[in-house]
Amino acid sequence: MEKKYSTSYNKKVPYIKESETIRLNKFLSNSGLCSRREADSHIEMGLVQVNGKIITEMGFQVKPTDLVKFDGQKIEQNPPIYLLLNKPKGFVATAQGGVIKKSVQELIRGTFRQKVPPVGDMGRPMTGLLLLTNDAELRKKISQAKALRMIYKVILDKNIDTDSLKKLKEGVRVFDKEYKIAGISHIEGKSKNEIGVEVDGLNPAILVKLFASVDRKVLQVDRVVIGGLTKKELPRGTWRRLTVKEVSFLKMLQ
Repeated sequence: MEKKYSTSYNKKVPYIKESETIRLNKFLSNSGLCSRREADSHIEMGLVQVNGKIITEMGFQVKPTDLVKFDGQKIEQNPPIYLLLNKPKGFVATAQGGVIKKSVQELIRGTFRQKVPPVGDMGRPMTGLLLLTNDAELRKKISQAKALRMIYKVILDKNIDTDSLKKLKEGVRVFDKEYKIAGISHIEGKSKNEIGVEVDGLNPAILVKLFASVDRKVLQVDRVVIGGLTKKELPRGTWRRLTVKEVSFLKMLQ
């Protein structure tokens, strides 16, 4: 029998009232097109029009009813959306675009009219916590953050010895860059091929490469913690909105 995946979320984020105005760069950022800094560059280059007029003024204010175009294409105003998803196996997370079979977008479709891209990629075999947001500026910030603590549960094809664990802690070069694992240990009560891994800003694909460097094949990767966010009351295949406090924390990442 095919497994059904449900959705869950907190209160909806209201759209901006027609009488309110926001800065043009924030309008572009909220659409998911780019970050605010990138929007400033687009405006300066004369690529943005408001109601048929090219705008190059920094700090220009627009209303939701204004017609905004970037490089001739109409830009829709979207409220910022911040989600935490417990990704199931078999779905793929990618911000590359195109038609993808069993994309994580299918798990939130029906609730949001616009696409809410994932922060980073996760392949089909990988499971666990995944952030999604249409806030391009925050996506970029999280992707580049060095202090974003993550905890993974990893199952290997065979047991791993103490020397290999030590090597991973000291640092391994992957793609001409050295990566270190902050904390790694066997999981109490489990077999020696099940490992708990604590890292800073390290995606699942790099984690797989690190274990390959010590002759271990990763059979399963499950992200159980990301930036202090956990799977509590979030079964596999479900999602929830982030709280204001959680979003504020992510925006403070360095």
